[in-house]
Amino acid sequence: MTYDLLIIGSGSAGVAAALDAASRGAKVAVIEGGTLGGTCVNVGCVPSKALLRAAEAFYRAGHHPFQGIHTRAVRAELPAIIRQKDSLVEELRQEKYAHVLEAAGVSLIQGQARFRDGETLEVNGQVYKAEGYVLATGALPTLPPIPGLAESQPWTYLEALSPDTHPESLLVIGGGPIGLEIAQIYARLGTRVTVLEATPYLLPAEDPELSNLLRGYLEEEGMEIQTGTRVQGVERQGEAFLVHTDRETYRAQRLLVATGRRPRTQGLNLEAARVRLGPRGEVAVDEYLKSTNPRIFAAGDVAGLPQFVYVAAQSGRLAARNALGGREALELKAVPRVTFTDPALATVGLTEEEARQHYGPGIRVSRLPLNQLPKALAQHDPRGLFKLVVDAEGTVLGLSILALEAGDALQEAVLAVRFGLHYRDLIDTFHPYLTLAEGIRLVAQALDTQVEMLSCCA
Repeated sequence: MTYDLLIIGSGSAGVAAALDAASRGAKVAVIEGGTLGGTCVNVGCVPSKALLRAAEAFYRAGHHPFQGIHTRAVRAELPAIIRQKDSLVEELRQEKYAHVLEAAGVSLIQGQARFRDGETLEVNGQVYKAEGYVLATGALPTLPPIPGLAESQPWTYLEALSPDTHPESLLVIGGGPIGLEIAQIYARLGTRVTVLEATPYLLPAEDPELSNLLRGYLEEEGMEIQTGTRVQGVERQGEAFLVHTDRETYRAQRLLVATGRRPRTQGLNLEAARVRLGPRGEVAVDEYLKSTNPRIFAAGDVAGLPQFVYVAAQSGRLAARNALGGREALELKAVPRVTFTDPALATVGLTEEEARQHYGPGIRVSRLPLNQLPKALAQHDPRGLFKLVVDAEGTVLGLSILALEAGDALQEAVLAVRFGLHYRDLIDTFHPYLTLAEGIRLVAQALDTQVEMLSCCA
């Protein structure tokens, strides 16, 4: 059977590729060997954020800053929370994946794809051929080579988002975004949580100043956090996990490993397709997302791109266009990233340390503590900080925000970084009062003046 474009994988990258190609009149099919929808809707963004919101609702019932408001957190029934999460996932999987593919005229082929050679592949014994192919198979959680770890059968995020029990205690190996988000979910639902991170501070890709602030807030909620801690071995003793580190041994009912994900390329027979893999097991692609086989393109996590759903979708669209004869390069200059803890940490562009490495001592940095932001004062939640980095001429290089719903305020800075705006462009742009976005104007003003001396409404 012949198509214009065959796409392997039905996650964000694959579906975006399929819809873009179909809108251009191409005959398209998506091949899926597992659950329709890929990581984001099934085991990633959607379920994790739904559980974060549930945990936040429970926590806020017992912890809020308002006088005269008397509430309490009575009970968290994790099975019911998981059922509601699963219902949402199923609804979105049908509405935003199955139905939209069908409406676009895209065929869905269920089965494992395997290349026979560089021009054809096989699914369930049926041979398929296309003018172009897009690999969009995503990534899987991986376990580091720690003695005893694999044998102990720990949780990854797959099991942690659909647990078989509500653990009394949880050890988390890995202080990155996935580890911290899941850690806060369980901590707020009553589990005793300990996070072990090998690097000197949490979220090692982020600004250490904001990372350390976040650490303090999480510890105030009762989480134990150990950084600079090397795990040396893991063992299972009945219903308990023992994690041996270079400092001490930790014990918990459950163990979550959140130390990274690897591209999913197994079983595709890419050697026969003359597709080379990179050093991390990713499909090696050029700026046009083309592999070493000119017929085969790759998008999203399997191509080693930043592991965000919006990067996957954009790369999927471009891979489809280029596989059908286009030539559009993927631009990654201003990729935002958000860790959805409470408070959340959102960043775009360069951190202070990265800017000093690239531009030297001439950069300028300003800070806006949230106790100087009217919205934070009105909601009695001054946790957090805005941090702006500009070059010697004042061009915006990066912004980091630690605040409740920080990701919702970041987009203005994404545009500023992408289009090289001057920080005074941010000052001269209207910002609605009593919003988090107003902090962008104020942190820009902090480059020229003391924000403490400004009127709260001017």
